[in-house]
Amino acid sequence: MFDLGDESKLATRALPPYDTVYYFDQLIDHDDPSKGTFQQRYWHTSEYYQPGGPIVFMNAGEVNAAPYYGYVTNSTINGVLAQQYHGSAIVLEHRFFGESNPYPNLNADSLKLHTIAQAIEDNVYFAQNVVLPQDNGSELGPDKAPWVLIGGSYPGALVSWTMAAHPNVFWIGYSSSGVVQAQVDFWQYYEPIRENMPQNCSEDVKAVISHVDDVFFGSDSAAQAAVRSSFGLNFTSNDYVAGALRWDLWTWQDMQPNTGPAAAFYQFCDSLEVKDGVSASASGWGLDNAFAAWGNHFRTTYVDFGEQIYLISSCIPPTSDSGRLYCVGRHRADYPVDDANRSWFWLVCNELGFSQGGPPVGQGGIVSRLNTVQLYMADCVSTYPEAFSEPPTPSADAVNKAYGGWGVQNDRLFFANGKRDPWREATVSALNSTATSTDRQPIGLSNGFHASDLVMRLAAPDQTIVDVQNSFLEYAGEWLAEFS
Repeated sequence: MFDLGDESKLATRALPPYDTVYYFDQLIDHDDPSKGTFQQRYWHTSEYYQPGGPIVFMNAGEVNAAPYYGYVTNSTINGVLAQQYHGSAIVLEHRFFGESNPYPNLNADSLKLHTIAQAIEDNVYFAQNVVLPQDNGSELGPDKAPWVLIGGSYPGALVSWTMAAHPNVFWIGYSSSGVVQAQVDFWQYYEPIRENMPQNCSEDVKAVISHVDDVFFGSDSAAQAAVRSSFGLNFTSNDYVAGALRWDLWTWQDMQPNTGPAAAFYQFCDSLEVKDGVSASASGWGLDNAFAAWGNHFRTTYVDFGEQIYLISSCIPPTSDSGRLYCVGRHRADYPVDDANRSWFWLVCNELGFSQGGPPVGQGGIVSRLNTVQLYMADCVSTYPEAFSEPPTPSADAVNKAYGGWGVQNDRLFFANGKRDPWREATVSALNSTATSTDRQPIGLSNGFHASDLVMRLAAPDQTIVDVQNSFLEYAGEWLAEFS
């Protein structure tokens, strides 16, 4: 992901390698410090630091953060900011991800301390108490140096939420594709995909989904069985098929401005729209061809994974990294740490929601309406049976009330969003957002995808993204000058 350049320059200045791991004694429970601390990993460089410079800080979010140490370098907006304004850069691993765990398992009892509020307090407690591994590292807290909080996607939301909860800790915030408005029913995830995918592909996908819904919501069991068999994999449930037909759409989130024609999403559309070397017009080839072509694509792409399917509604399609399907409904006596999917889904079930189902009746879409919130949340019961006896209703409204959601009003907070981001409708650039761009809380909207502006090489091909980056860097200079 990162072009780290020549690390030999670090050695000449006696600086540790970028991937050096440091540990911070983080509170297990910020509401009860008597419970003690756990070791929270972080990565740091003072490569560009000069006295008076900022501390550029990122919480890595819902991942094992080890592969993300490159965010301290100038291959990212974080490092560019540090370089331009002579700062240090930090990446912190989120609690209950990777090796930063308050308890040695991910059982439901342990995960009770896996909340948005605890993560916010982690950011604050770290900033106020860490002794950074650099000269004068004990004198660089947010009362003495301007801290810049950066994040993308969920960590982008954490930027806004942290600044709302503690407006006087982080001097500047940069929220890239920040999903600030928690939503239980997030059917709008697919709207930016529908709007920006090739039109012929969109028309044919809509035609297939409309047909599938007509059959599955009907009473002809023979017709339903025929649809199921068209997609193979020994499907036994209409719900399973409806869930699986999102897999190819989910690959849109991997798209970036530098994505080439070999991308999985483009391959999917080509399988529907290219026939005998000829591409369909904007209206597509129509239902008959699209249905048959999608079935063939699906059976060919996922043919080796049929025996592993048992909870299609929450399975992530196989990738070159995973080599197999991942389904959340796995049952164990004890759940080991470093399971990012399990940790993330806990936040989904309890606070965030973000169910990616079908659109309301009357709203045309590219996803079956058999994908309901209830079905999505039922996975919470199968994943955490000790915590849920029935599908929960996440406390999304409480999250929005506590931290502002679309209505947040923070000082020196820059939002960077992309028109082609599938998460756009959870950001302040959503159609229903009440946020407005001001000089104290600017909103930069590019033609980018999801968090395209964080990594410099992803942004470079699209001038609209580069313009948003440059706008932030200019604002940052003005706001840093205000710190005293």
